[in-house]
Amino acid sequence: MGAKVSTVMSSGGATSRRGPPTNYAGPAAGRERRLDIHVSVSAEGDLATGRAWERSVWREARVLIAECPAPHLASSIESALRTVAASVARDRGWQGMGTVAFSLDDRSGVFRVIDAQAQAHSETMAVADHEPVAAHALEVRIDGCGDRRLPCTRLLVCGATRGEVLRRAYRALSELPGPAGVDRAFLMNRIASRAFCSGMTGTRLDQAVG
Repeated sequence: MGAKVSTVMSSGGATSRRGPPTNYAGPAAGRERRLDIHVSVSAEGDLATGRAWERSVWREARVLIAECPAPHLASSIESALRTVAASVARDRGWQGMGTVAFSLDDRSGVFRVIDAQAQAHSETMAVADHEPVAAHALEVRIDGCGDRRLPCTRLLVCGATRGEVLRRAYRALSELPGPAGVDRAFLMNRIASRAFCSGMTGTRLDQAVG
């Protein structure tokens, strides 16, 4: 499946807030996936993009599970995302690190930029410093184990395969000290679900698991 870009980039457009694309308003219900591309721009202007991180489970603006590489993402689509992310970084004159977020229609392959943020006062770092140190990585975020007043707990689990990472993440969550908050129970249910284990993510996962 080839990648289809639903919005037109230009030097002028990249520095201002974009309106909705004229030919595409977004993924159909139950098809949305969200993916992040990290971008690094050195002081000399050298630019590099990383692999796609998928926001596998999210609630409003909260990313609860992110993983890399994104499950069942065609290499042509990932390549297109990285190309667009690089264009956004160049158009906005980024230096240091930044992230471009995309919404992807899971069936048609059409995507659009939904956010682009440079890290404030970030030092220039190699994209490799933000990439998984193993073949697969899963980041799980728990907001204070159910108590929103407590700081967010973040678990980064790496492994040789996605299956190994899911098993390690589930075990780590079950052994996490403190009360079994709503977030932790919810995340363990998601990670153990047949739909998630098969690689289903985003709004399609919500429909399958309920």
